[in-house]
Amino acid sequence: MDIKTISRDTGSTQIEVNNKISLAVSSNLTSKIYKQISIQDLLSKPGILIQNNIISDWICRESLEKDGKLIFPGQFYKGQTLADTDLNVEILINLVSAFQIIIKENLPVTGIYTPGIFILSNNSILLFPPNLINYVKKQLTDQESMEYWQPYNHPNISGKEQFSFATAVLSYKLLTGELPYTGNSLPELREKMRISKALDIKLMAPGLYENIADLINKSLSLKEADLDRWLETLTDWKKQGAIKQIDKTEFQNIKKIAEKKQKQLEKKFDRYRFLSRNWKTIGIILIVFAGLTLFSLGPIKNAMKPPITLNMDAIEVVNFYYQSYSDMNVEDMEDCLQKGIGKKDINEITQMYVISKVRTGYEGKSGLVSAQDWSDGLITKLSEGEQIAGIANLNITYLGDSTFQAKYIRWFTELLTENDSTEILKPKKVIYTDILTLEKIKDIWTIVKLDRKTKTGRQ
Repeated sequence: MDIKTISRDTGSTQIEVNNKISLAVSSNLTSKIYKQISIQDLLSKPGILIQNNIISDWICRESLEKDGKLIFPGQFYKGQTLADTDLNVEILINLVSAFQIIIKENLPVTGIYTPGIFILSNNSILLFPPNLINYVKKQLTDQESMEYWQPYNHPNISGKEQFSFATAVLSYKLLTGELPYTGNSLPELREKMRISKALDIKLMAPGLYENIADLINKSLSLKEADLDRWLETLTDWKKQGAIKQIDKTEFQNIKKIAEKKQKQLEKKFDRYRFLSRNWKTIGIILIVFAGLTLFSLGPIKNAMKPPITLNMDAIEVVNFYYQSYSDMNVEDMEDCLQKGIGKKDINEITQMYVISKVRTGYEGKSGLVSAQDWSDGLITKLSEGEQIAGIANLNITYLGDSTFQAKYIRWFTELLTENDSTEILKPKKVIYTDILTLEKIKDIWTIVKLDRKTKTGRQ
């Protein structure tokens, strides 16, 4: 049989056989599939043509072999698959209308496979036979899945939520030329979709109208699945456009923020993957370190060497305690304290020390910034994930009866989530007031009581 190819795109082929032109579903399937599944089973459910909200069947009755691959011809229509078509808002409107019909009629469509959706020249929607497409999807390589299937289908949802998500992805791509989620491998892409936040569409498309941006962002974060709202928003988009004009300076500033935000999102994801993959190792390190800490408090340690605070005055012990705190030297902190005192400080510094060491091994830097440097203005900007460690502006006052007051500042970094702010980290200033009581134990000044009050201060 002489099969003449008229045109071809990703997922479809226009052919001529015996002077008859047909639209055929392309596939990478070979005749070997005859041993695995019958063609009748693949074609038992017809394709679904949706024109002006009316459903009709698109029937394939046979398979043909062309260039060693199977194709499945049906009635001819002019157009392109969603994988190759020039996307526009009219197509998006028709797709959402089709999604509503799929849900209402409970049609056998489980997701968006772009080579399996054919956009007619009048923008009507043809869904190729579902059994055939489902079988083709199973044969995809990881690279093909990353291009034609996975970016449009969130791994945790289905149904109406899935169609809303897919519409948001397609809108994002139409407005920016990029997909909201990408990855270096199929597992990485799926993991990003599960745990990462897509970059705010307002940063990728400066000047985008708020109603469009809000719907895209919420749909990508699985907080919106109203297809009626999608139709209303897309209709407004078609009438008024999507992007208002902004001046060049504002545009450039937004793009700079977008680049910074994207890097922050990537670092956050990399850190999550590292911690999730190595949590057992980190846990073991914490346990071992805690065990060593307990050992250092025991009688064997005391018998081996005297505490470093030997021969120190009471005021020196207080100063040394806070210096050891800033240096993350747990052993020296313990030498200043009576057993059972300052447990919260010891645990906090132990965890911070271990995490900083793990991060140094992973990223080549600890991610810690000196509190004193921050307070003095020597450092004015934090990268995502960085913490301000230690204390600043320490002031110690003797109150009498071997009791001291220590006032100092600590800084805490906070994630900003309100109003979808692009500012990731905001240091919070906390003023500490400690009252420390010391006693001589075996002729060594030791902190035996530590009371603490805190209040939030201005930055």
